[in-house]
Amino acid sequence: MKKFNQLLPAVCFYILLSGATFAQGLTQVHIESGEIGQGFLLKRLNQCYLISPSHVLGNAFFANITTGTKNREIGEAEKVQVFGYDLAISNVNGISTANCVTDINTFYPLDMLLKSASLLTVSTINVDGSKSITPVTLIDQNIINLNVKPRSEQLPLYKGLSGSVVFLKEIPVGILQSVNAETGEGTVIRFDRAMEVIAPFFSSTFSQVKPVKEAVTKDNIQFNISHWSHKPIDTEHRVSAIHDNKIDSYWSAKLDGKPVSITLDFNESITLVNGLSLLNESGLKQSFPRDIKVYSNRRGEGKRGWTSIYSGTWSNTKNTFLLKFPPVKAKRIRIEFLSNWGDTKQLSLSELSIF
Repeated sequence: MKKFNQLLPAVCFYILLSGATFAQGLTQVHIESGEIGQGFLLKRLNQCYLISPSHVLGNAFFANITTGTKNREIGEAEKVQVFGYDLAISNVNGISTANCVTDINTFYPLDMLLKSASLLTVSTINVDGSKSITPVTLIDQNIINLNVKPRSEQLPLYKGLSGSVVFLKEIPVGILQSVNAETGEGTVIRFDRAMEVIAPFFSSTFSQVKPVKEAVTKDNIQFNISHWSHKPIDTEHRVSAIHDNKIDSYWSAKLDGKPVSITLDFNESITLVNGLSLLNESGLKQSFPRDIKVYSNRRGEGKRGWTSIYSGTWSNTKNTFLLKFPPVKAKRIRIEFLSNWGDTKQLSLSELSIF
């Protein structure tokens, strides 16, 4: 017993150190789906996943996410599986996957840490990617859940915070799942228990599930939509609609006064590009792109190396627009829509192909 007591501080220090390292890499996100909520990103075998309460997604299969990182990247998530204890896993697409740095295997038992815990914090990502912290007190716990109460009436817990990560100093110890409207208290599933619930997914064949790639014709160049500047106006008009070969679906970007841009990549391969074909069957004539610029880049990543290769105007009297330019070799193509035909809320596009 004496030896155990001597080892206990060292063991606790190791767990604290591991937890701090884990917390620094854990990317939290703001979710817009069936409901507004929260989640965080985990990686497994180079695939990025969103972990969130299942009720935040509701009956929706898709979610828009904004990371709480420095660049506040946006992305999309497609629901893959729902678990007990109100948990769900979704595949993540878009530039936000670059912030997916925490491996699923990086977790640990929390019993010793929680045994004497009292003061915790609830970390939440706002719609603009900024972070809010709500100090709470741990008032009760069991082997699955923690019950917490805000320390100040001026900083309450409320609907929309579900999925926020609960920390003990810098260590994630739980996921906020619900808030009692009468008492203001929050119910939290312990982080280690949540990881145990979803762990079978990552050890099964389901962990290899990847988002379905959009079909392309034989004459077109296959590409990925790796980055987009604006969120869609709703979950039915996502950016992936421009590459699904369905003219009755369309992307509708929610405008904020800044140019709308999308970046396409060719899986790190240098590709010879001759032009683009744009199609708009949305019927929203005022939302059609108007002034367009196209850039190419031989680098597979980074902000440098962009070269202007095209500039032109698309008349909204025509549903199709062919952009031809001298052949260029590139790993990435960026398209900027500088304006539309008067719609102040959205910019729409049905299909995009590269040849």
